[in-house]
Amino acid sequence: MLSAPALAAGKTIGVTVPYFASPFWKAGLYGVETAGKEKGYTVLKGDAKDKAELQIEQIRSYIDKKVDAIIIGAADAAAVGPAVEEAIDKGIPVIALSVPPKSDRLTSFVGADNIGMGRLQGICLGRAIGGKGEVGLFAGPDEIWAKLRVTGFKNTMEADFPDIKIVAEKAGGTKDAGVAAVEWVKAHPDMHGIFTAADTMAVESINQLGATVDKIKVSTSNLNDDARAALENGKLTCASLQPAVAMGRDAAREAIAAIEGGKVLGRIEAPALLVTKEKVADYDFSKIIAPADYQP
Repeated sequence: MLSAPALAAGKTIGVTVPYFASPFWKAGLYGVETAGKEKGYTVLKGDAKDKAELQIEQIRSYIDKKVDAIIIGAADAAAVGPAVEEAIDKGIPVIALSVPPKSDRLTSFVGADNIGMGRLQGICLGRAIGGKGEVGLFAGPDEIWAKLRVTGFKNTMEADFPDIKIVAEKAGGTKDAGVAAVEWVKAHPDMHGIFTAADTMAVESINQLGATVDKIKVSTSNLNDDARAALENGKLTCASLQPAVAMGRDAAREAIAAIEGGKVLGRIEAPALLVTKEKVADYDFSKIIAPADYQP
């Protein structure tokens, strides 16, 4: 009987994600690459630089190279959909990681419990401000992950913290979050909490609030280096997390199962996790963040 590396000899998995600079995608790539190499697979990696046209080129390059599977985090779900369909038509299994391309023919999807992430933020923020008061909600971009986190947060406020009122809400990008935070604390002097959909938005809000942030509890999802520093020094109250390294490993396992005729689960939802300023110093980030010396 051949060993797993022997079975994988000459087998290749192509991976393309929105941008390598993101701590989340870097961690996901680390998970894919380590799991693939453990089984003897060659892993090709593509940085779409947040451009759909570049990601489409990468997908078509993988088709031309006749890779055995493709793992994709979509830079633009609709725009890259036709290229994904081309790969599937060529018999290449496609596994979506976190952000699926538009296709109903994917072999598998590995994603986070975004509603759960929003719920954990709600519990943390609600308790941090004492179960009553006013909060602002920065919803982030018009993306499914952000919408689901907002849904989880709002449902938690309604069910568990009826004495907390969302008095301001806005969607947008990172810079918009800082502008909104400054406007909100002026317009709502009794505001004591702000939900942000992602770490960059939390950091921008904290930076723009300056000394005012001392009376505001800020929650977020994900934890880049700046957000982690803000959590450690108490300016950020908590962050809900998705185990990106573990998700990348799961995506690689799904790809390998599809290639080798094993059992493909079809859908894997990673559990939502929470880290607070009290626990960050001793938190085990090995399933969440890539090692500092890893470069995609």
